[in-house]
Amino acid sequence: MPYLRQLTVVTGQGTVPACRLPTMTLLTAVLLCPLLATSSFGADAILKHKATLRGDPSATHPPVSILAPPEEVELISLSPTRGYYRVRTVDGQEGWIYGRSLQIVPDSPAVTPASVSPGPGTPAAPEGETVAGVSSSIPANWDKPQPNRTQFEGLDGACGPTGDGGDAVTNSRKNRTDVPASYHEILWKALQSLPYPNAAHSLMQWTPQQLAVIQPYDGVAVSVVGYLAAIKVEDKGSGESTNCHFTNGEEVDWHMPLLEHPGDAEATSIVVETTPRVRQAHPKWSPTGLAPWVNSTSPVRVRGWAMLDPEHRAHLGRLRSTLWEVHPVMQIEVFKDGQWLDADQLP
Repeated sequence: MPYLRQLTVVTGQGTVPACRLPTMTLLTAVLLCPLLATSSFGADAILKHKATLRGDPSATHPPVSILAPPEEVELISLSPTRGYYRVRTVDGQEGWIYGRSLQIVPDSPAVTPASVSPGPGTPAAPEGETVAGVSSSIPANWDKPQPNRTQFEGLDGACGPTGDGGDAVTNSRKNRTDVPASYHEILWKALQSLPYPNAAHSLMQWTPQQLAVIQPYDGVAVSVVGYLAAIKVEDKGSGESTNCHFTNGEEVDWHMPLLEHPGDAEATSIVVETTPRVRQAHPKWSPTGLAPWVNSTSPVRVRGWAMLDPEHRAHLGRLRSTLWEVHPVMQIEVFKDGQWLDADQLP
């Protein structure tokens, strides 16, 4: 049977169904449906990427559901609002999807998804190495500048500096893109051994006494050498609040366990993470390009911001040894042919 198309009527109360007939009889429907004195035809669209169905045309609040390609949806409105189209899913659920995730069915050629330019990238990290010695600890008096606030334009919408909910304090640190003027060279153990309290999964629920434990170190710019155990692109499941629950590979963090010695168990690792906001400025960063240094005896050097992530306490002893991370990573170097090579120079 031909695909059924929903005809709708625009009223003072919004857009309501009028009648549902096979596509081949749309002209007949216009002539016969008495309700269509003032009408608007729904158009069809196909998802190009995984997309979030939102309750309003923004990424301010958590999504209603996650949709996957090649699911079809019906456009309730042919005009986008802030880049989002109001749609109806095959099971009748209504909401908003970002235009870059949609491919409009060609029977309405004049209608195309809204085009959104990618947000400005961040400058490359400073070249060269610090000349100071490598520190075995992190003093409390090292600079901890406040993170900048960024807006990310992804395939699935725009995501603000604190994501779409959850721990806004931690998310603002994860989503920073400011490049430090310099980095403190530290031993792997210096970060792994930093203290933290047994507290809630959100810094917004911590007491002042608990926050005081991590404040001397949270937000220090560090450089640390280790060995990659894996590169985990977090594009499965329902996404993370820091990235507005986006789930396409270009819009998510990479969780990378960094080991002190090659061959150590992942349970002993520090997690370092790249973010989509920083990777915009580093197109050469890819799991494929970095694969030769995963489970290898050749080290990598990551530079970025020391940050405590309270959300992953359940991973302790299994996928990490501490809640301290380098997040976001601002620069990656790999050891190749007896020297350090910036990952931006990889093929």
